[in-house]
Amino acid sequence: MKRTYLSFFSFCFLCVFYIGVVHADTINLTGLPSTTYSGYYVGGLTGNINGGYSMQFYCDDFATTTYVPSSFAVAINNLSDISQTKFGGTTDALLKYQQVGWLLGEMANHPAEVGPIQFAAWSILTPSTPAVPGASEWVAAARGINPANYDFSSVRIYTATNTKNQEFVSGGAHALPEPNVLPLFCLGFFALFLYTKITRRTAVVSSN
Repeated sequence: MKRTYLSFFSFCFLCVFYIGVVHADTINLTGLPSTTYSGYYVGGLTGNINGGYSMQFYCDDFATTTYVPSSFAVAINNLSDISQTKFGGTTDALLKYQQVGWLLGEMANHPAEVGPIQFAAWSILTPSTPAVPGASEWVAAARGINPANYDFSSVRIYTATNTKNQEFVSGGAHALPEPNVLPLFCLGFFALFLYTKITRRTAVVSSN
């Protein structure tokens, strides 16, 4: 009987260990950005998660150093839960991450401005980031956005869990489409038409 219990607990332990290993996420950074600005690499680093497809990662943390190539364990969060992120405990943390997400979206729209935008993203979460030409304008633009007008569902944050590495972000904010005015106008016109028709019919019935 004791041997049976021992085998059962050993099996449970192995299952828990196996699940923990399988679900541990590792970021593999394989290539540096192709662009530099004011002496620093800016823009996306090439890499993957758990050996999967190649993607771009953007650093949001100027104060720490990460060497490339390198691999390390990370916690992956979206903006619905930033509790495990490096800057999640700072004032207005969610708003700051939204601003960084917006800046990443703007990198794709303004490829010639990658340098100033990258320094702006660093500045949002790391105020000690050096001042460089063009960055302050992008910081001001990011702080002026209304997050309700953007979709941040593609933003992912990769925070090192057991090493002192930089934090990285992927994805970016996308502007939500403005409501189409024409259907609303037509609906209002139709409602007015029905109201007028009903009012007239009521008036005719009352006169009879």
